Amino acid sequence: MNFFEAQQRARSRTKWLVLWFIMGVTATVGSLFFAATFATAMADDGHMHYENNPIPVGVAIGGAVIILLGSLFKLIQLGNGGAVVARDMGARPVDPSTHDLDERRLLNVVQEMAIASGVPVPQVWVMDDENVINAFAAGTEPGNAVIAVTQGCLKNLNRSELQGVIGHEFSHILNGDMRLNMRLIGWLFGLMMIAIIGRGLLSVLRHTRVRSSEDSKNGGAILLAMILAGVLFWLIGSVGVLFARIIQAAVSRQREFLADASAVQFTRDPEGISGALKKIAQQSDQTLLAPKASEASHMFFAGQDGFMNQLLATHPSLTKRIKAIDPSWDGRLTTRDHVIADEQSPVATSNRNWSQAGLSQLGDLSSIDVAFGAQMLNSMGSDHMSLTVPQARGMLFGMLVSQDAQLRIEEMLWLESTLQGEEIAAVQHWSERCKEMISVEKIAMIDLSIPILRKMNYAEFVHFRDMARRLIASDGQISLFELMMERAIERHLAATFEKRDVCPIRYHRLTDIESDLSQLVVCLCPLASSEIDENIAFTQASAAYEKQTGRPLVYTEADYGQLDQVFKNLDAASPTLKRDILVICGIAVVTDGVIADAEIELLRAAADAMGTMLPPLQGIDRGAA
Repeated sequence: MNFFEAQQRARSRTKWLVLWFIMGVTATVGSLFFAATFATAMADDGHMHYENNPIPVGVAIGGAVIILLGSLFKLIQLGNGGAVVARDMGARPVDPSTHDLDERRLLNVVQEMAIASGVPVPQVWVMDDENVINAFAAGTEPGNAVIAVTQGCLKNLNRSELQGVIGHEFSHILNGDMRLNMRLIGWLFGLMMIAIIGRGLLSVLRHTRVRSSEDSKNGGAILLAMILAGVLFWLIGSVGVLFARIIQAAVSRQREFLADASAVQFTRDPEGISGALKKIAQQSDQTLLAPKASEASHMFFAGQDGFMNQLLATHPSLTKRIKAIDPSWDGRLTTRDHVIADEQSPVATSNRNWSQAGLSQLGDLSSIDVAFGAQMLNSMGSDHMSLTVPQARGMLFGMLVSQDAQLRIEEMLWLESTLQGEEIAAVQHWSERCKEMISVEKIAMIDLSIPILRKMNYAEFVHFRDMARRLIASDGQISLFELMMERAIERHLAATFEKRDVCPIRYHRLTDIESDLSQLVVCLCPLASSEIDENIAFTQASAAYEKQTGRPLVYTEADYGQLDQVFKNLDAASPTLKRDILVICGIAVVTDGVIADAEIELLRAAADAMGTMLPPLQGIDRGAA
């Protein structure tokens, strides 16, 4: 499976969801109309009147408005990101500096997966009250994504099994399912609104008493009518609930098989996820306690038992999922013994170098090496494990401090007059340490800092962004590293504090964005190791373009000042077109056999600007033993 192609399919599925939603609204509104017609007929002369009877039409229109407003309200609420869903499920965020061994192991697994995938680390949450094994990923884009696991995951899964579960959830983030799932919650909430109103009305009336006096006869009649209305709303609302369950089931089942397969290829360990599924199957009760769990049932790692849950299942049966991973499975639910997690990730030996032959696999599961993510994490020591918000801010400021001696002095004096305590200490530490770091390590530290920086409030974020922009602009020009940092902050951090409009897809063919692609390629070519290589790099990229379009890429003069507009235009490309853009740029990068820091920084800036993944491009030597 290729994640870019999966994102394309996820977007195309939306039209079917819209159709199902329209059918659900029509069925619910139609039921309201006929119920209102019947009720007014009984109150009149017992005959149905479809003409000159405004009440049924008014009730139907009112029902449609309630459903649409309910969906709109929920979608606006969910626009704040995955944390909204996590709170609804009763989860709490895990402190990135936690010393709890189970939580530390969970964070390490998530961080390794994120580094290997080339996306910012999602915020990690734990559902403390849930002792069953389950998990979910939520968010409108990777920049505001969260991964939440139950306490049962932490206590009952060994590291391999936990890695399998996290790999499953990461596939939902990378292949576009997560955004679709969030949209689905909003639409389903609207379909359930009529039933929610009926249930709420009955709940209120249950505690209402009518006095047994002559004056209360009318009150009793009104109460009875309200009870009947509540029952009617609840029954009619059940039509919407039924459609909501059908939509959940229709969207989710096949994707779970794909996510399981993704987890196996992520981890290269089929026993991990199959072991987790077997442990879930051994649970006598798989019910989640969170009151709103049913709204998000399609997002969870595993479904729930019960006749109705199986009839309208959002997930394939556990038996089928295990069998799909391990066709030789004999049906016995034996799993490997639980292993207490080490505080450190296992040291892995791996290498990550792009080759021209492998560029065609960009976005494939084979392009993601979790062992390399573990190696990267180990190479950084323990600095990332105890970062506070001020230290994370100071780290990024330190990375932005100029290497020019005079400008560096001026920037440090300004920072020392503005910051204090651990923040300025972090600036001093990281401004020195970054001199010895290669880009892939800097990128990993930026990605690790994102969930920590999300703990800022809005005012702190605005102040942080303004200071970062001042450091970037201090020398009157923007380096490629600064450009990359700016794109990362805007795409992956600002999304937590500011609602960002989803860029509509406008381009589906390479020829639609030819001038923008040409500008990006010619900006990459001067970063080659020699002028000869620079010419060869453009020629090779042009040949790749011509192979797909039938005509060569037109050369243009490099203008780094145009890159912001180029990135904005490329963000409107379809997911598969974004893959083609990165592949052609990658061909230009690897032509000379060297992947320079500047090339990586510009490619990562482009990937972040387009909101897509880009696995690490360099191997590392330090700490790789």
